[in-house]
Amino acid sequence: MKFLTILISLLFIFSAQVAAHPDHSLTENSHAIYHAVFWALFAVVVYKGYTWFKNKKSEKNQD
Repeated sequence: MKFLTILISLLFIFSAQVAAHPDHSLTENSHAIYHAVFWALFAVVVYKGYTWFKNKKSEKNQD
């Protein structure tokens, strides 16, 4: 199950990066906005993951 979750997560990450690159329908400004939103969401996910693992580790040490 962990492998499947990682595989699906990587699929979403790589498909988001491909969609961010310009094509005929994207202007340069929308391209920059897409990248800013993507990296902001990425930072939030990393932060939440870090806090979740930190809390999980502290709960494990208390037991």
